[in-house]
Amino acid sequence: MKTMCRSVAASVVVAALLAAAPASAQAGNDVKCLLASNLFAKAAKDPKTRTAAEASKLYYLGRIHGRLNAAQLKAELLAQQKAISAKTAGAIMNGCARQMESGIKMIQGVTQQIAPKKK
Repeated sequence: MKTMCRSVAASVVVAALLAAAPASAQAGNDVKCLLASNLFAKAAKDPKTRTAAEASKLYYLGRIHGRLNAAQLKAELLAQQKAISAKTAGAIMNGCARQMESGIKMIQGVTQQIAPKKK
């Protein structure tokens, strides 16, 4: 029984470690999303697309601020700009939009849980 409990505990720890992306990977993704958002904010012809891209740009700017110093930001910008091309920009932006939407839903859910109940 003790062996089984240790095995289960070890499996849980390994799963948690694998599920958590390193902070540097998260920052890299956020910088890539900032770049994609900026690209779409400047290039989109449709006003709604531009507005959504501007909102996304601010979201990812907020995620990056305070996590990276100037040198780290420069390195990430140089690395991530290589990942975005005309062929990949749409898919990257869609992924970034889904990530932003997930974050917004999580925040809305938490605030609804702590909001005072109406009588």
